Amino acid sequence: MSIKKNLKDIKGLTLIEILIGIIITTLIMGAMFTTYSIVNQTYTQVSEKAKISRSSRDLVSMLMRDIRMSGFRYYASTQTIAKYAADTGCILPKVSYLAFNDGSSSTYDSTFPLVIRKERLGYKPPLDQTNPIAGSRCCDQIEIVYEDFNQNLPLQPYLRYKITYYAKAIPEDNPERFGVFKTVEKWSQPREGSDCKFPPSGGWTLDDCPECVNDDLVRDHVVDMEFIPFDNKGLIIQSDGTGDRFAPAPERSTVKDRLYDIAGVDIRLTFRSSEDFFKTDAPESKKRIVAGLNNRKQEFTDKYLRDSVVVTVNTRNIGGDLFK
Repeated sequence: MSIKKNLKDIKGLTLIEILIGIIITTLIMGAMFTTYSIVNQTYTQVSEKAKISRSSRDLVSMLMRDIRMSGFRYYASTQTIAKYAADTGCILPKVSYLAFNDGSSSTYDSTFPLVIRKERLGYKPPLDQTNPIAGSRCCDQIEIVYEDFNQNLPLQPYLRYKITYYAKAIPEDNPERFGVFKTVEKWSQPREGSDCKFPPSGGWTLDDCPECVNDDLVRDHVVDMEFIPFDNKGLIIQSDGTGDRFAPAPERSTVKDRLYDIAGVDIRLTFRSSEDFFKTDAPESKKRIVAGLNNRKQEFTDKYLRDSVVVTVNTRNIGGDLFK
């Protein structure tokens, strides 16, 4: 009797209680894992969006700064002219003597203040090249020309630079991922030595310069880069009314004269995430669409996030009567 009594007094858990405890623990662990997965996924998405936003913000800032400089011409002060005369014995023109030219020998050698070419990859592709990669409509190219001044260069105190932003596929056969590249060139048009004669036009050559860069990668994971020029009435400048591929460029004779009418540029930059963002590919019937500013549209079914930033930049030195 005493043994049975002692057994009844032993405290413990029944099998049912243990199973209930395991079930509750499993539910709690499952809830914690689900919460962690949601938080981690949200964090990843926010991080990817932040990366895209940061990349677009940096590139937009560069483009805005350079576009606002397009067509800038330097005006020498009275003190600068006096110092130049004392150093060289020559009278420096108050306004830059450098001439904007149409690049008659080569359209890519033009020094118009602002040139936009639609859907071109690389710096100097064939002039008739459009849609260079099957399935892609990326990307526009923009050339920006402005002046500077260096009184310590007696033969050419007025300087001219051309900045070109363009895209190249990464890798070269990828129709969905591009990098934005930048090339900076210095153009030379010096006066005629001791004769103190400043050239009215022509005689352009490209100079090597420490500050110049060639094929410099600015941003990666770009989907598209689009530029829409407009005049001071807000009208899009293009060579005809058939679409957005006919932006003003020296090779388009019907609209070349309107290169000086560009009062502003609408910019659209579209970036994609470097890692998968969505859990699954989009079905063919519901492709993820990236819309352009004009007639451009791209469709994707992969897992990458794509986001666009659109800004309008007003030119400060062209678009009026300054060059007329």
